[in-house]
Order: sequence, then C-alpha cells, then structure tokens
Amino acid sequence: METPICQEGVFHFDPDDGIYTDHFPGYPVVPGSLVIDAFLKISGSVKRIENFRFRSFLFPGVYQYRMVCLGDYWECTLFRNEQIMVRGKLRT
Repeated sequence: METPICQEGVFHFDPDDGIYTDHFPGYPVVPGSLVIDAFLKISGSVKRIENFRFRSFLFPGVYQYRMVCLGDYWECTLFRNEQIMVRGKLRT
C-alpha cells in the first residue's frame, strides 16, 4: 500500500488585516472562505469543495494544518493546540 502524500505547516491569519474591522466589529473572526482559500492555494487544481466543518469560531492568529492526499481528494484539517478546528475535503 502506498503512503499517502501529506503536507503540514502553519497558516497565519494576521490580526492586523483590515477584514476584521467588519468581520466582526469588536469580535474578530476569521471568515471560513479565508480558511478554505488557504487550503486551495496549497492543493492546486480542485474540482469541488466538500464537507468543510467548522467546530468553533476561528480567531486571528496561527493555526497548524495537515493535508493528506487520498486518491482523488485532499483531506484537510486545521488545528490549534492539537484541537481540530476545521475539517473538510478538496476533490481533485
């Protein structure tokens, strides 16, 4: 059995980014679209975004990610302090 391709690293959602002025005033939350976009930039060509689940609000800062290639999709996971925050698939 082949070992799946795995990519790991960190995403930094800059707390000084102007987007947090409106999202949300006084309570900055990382938009889900920014999280998915960060995964898309690494994965390359994607046909479909599937089943992304956000377990809680994401606040600006640093998060660890892992992407595992399982045939025709990437399994994407975002962590903070070893706690899963987001999980989803990118179909290739």
